[in-house]
Amino acid sequence: MDDLKLLSELRADAPEPDADRLRALRARSLRPRRFRPVLSLPMVTTAAMTAAVAIAAVVVVVNDDGRPVVSPPAIVEVTPVSAQVVLRQAALTAEKRRPEDTSPRPDQWLYRKSVVMQPADGAVETQEYWTRYDGTEQATRLGSRPMQRRTIEPDPGDDDLSPRQYADRLAKLPTDPDELLDHVKGDLHWRDKPVEERGLHEHPDARAFRVLSLYLGQEEYMPPKLEAAIFRALARIPGVRVDLGVRDAVGRSGMGIAYESGSPGSGTQRDENGEVVARSYVVLDGTTYNYLGSRTEYLRDYLINGEVAFSKGSVFATAEVAAGVVDEPGQVPE
Repeated sequence: MDDLKLLSELRADAPEPDADRLRALRARSLRPRRFRPVLSLPMVTTAAMTAAVAIAAVVVVVNDDGRPVVSPPAIVEVTPVSAQVVLRQAALTAEKRRPEDTSPRPDQWLYRKSVVMQPADGAVETQEYWTRYDGTEQATRLGSRPMQRRTIEPDPGDDDLSPRQYADRLAKLPTDPDELLDHVKGDLHWRDKPVEERGLHEHPDARAFRVLSLYLGQEEYMPPKLEAAIFRALARIPGVRVDLGVRDAVGRSGMGIAYESGSPGSGTQRDENGEVVARSYVVLDGTTYNYLGSRTEYLRDYLINGEVAFSKGSVFATAEVAAGVVDEPGQVPE
C-alpha cells in the first residue's frame, strides 16, 4: 500500500473546509465553555485493521444562514495507513508554514464556530463562541437561541486557560519531539480528573496523546516548528493509528488520528469481555493537516447502569467551520 499516494488522493472528491461525550457527554458538550475544546471523548480504538473498512456515517452540510442540515447516511471507506509515514509527512508540511505574528489585543475576541452531532439522537447543532483574548469574558450562541454573554471568574481548580495563556504556554513548549513527549507525559496540569476520581492512573502515553491532540485543536496560532514537533511526537507514541477517510460533523473527509490501548486511564471503553465499544479520532485535513474536528464511533451498544445510552452505530462528531479575531462579540470574521 502506497500510504503517501493514498494521502495525496484523500481530498480529491471532498469539499474544502470553510474559513480558516451517556448523558454527561451531551450535557458537557452543550454547556458554555471557555476557550479550550475539552478533548475528553472516549479515546477508543480496536486493533489496527489491515484492509479498508466500510462504516456508516451521517453527512451534514451547513446552509448559508449557518443552520446544519443532515443528509441520509452514507457509506464511507476508512483506510488504515502507516501512522509513522503520514505523521512524518504532516511534520514536513507544518515546517513549511510561514511564521506569523498574530497576537490579538487583550480586548479583542476570538470567534469560533462549531457544528456538534450528538450520538443519542443524531441531533446537530451549530455553536458559536466569542472569547475575549485576556480570558475575562465569553459570549455564546447555540443554534438559533439568542447570544448569551458572561464574565469568567478566575477558578484555581479549573484547568482551562485563556487564549493569551494558551499562547504563552505554546511559546514555551520544546520543539524537539522527544523533549516535547517527555514534557507532556509529565504535565500534571492536564491530569485526567475523571480517571483519578475512579482511583485509576492515566498511562503516560495516553496523557501525551490527549494533550498533544488538545493542542492541535486550538485556534490560537501554532508556531510551525512546534506543530511539526507535535506530529513527530505523536508518531513516537505506541498505539497511535491513522485512518484515512474519517469524516467530521459536516461530512468533510480527513485523516483520523486515534490512540488505542487497554490500559487504565487511556480513555479506552471496553465491555466486560474486553471488546472495544467505541473508537475516537482527532480529524485533520488530509492535505494541510489543519484541525477539522473530532469523531467517536460506537462499535457496540454503550451501556450506562445496564441501559443502552448509545446504540451500536451511533456517532458523536464535531467540526470546526470558522474562526478568527473580531472586536466585539456578535461579530464574525470577514
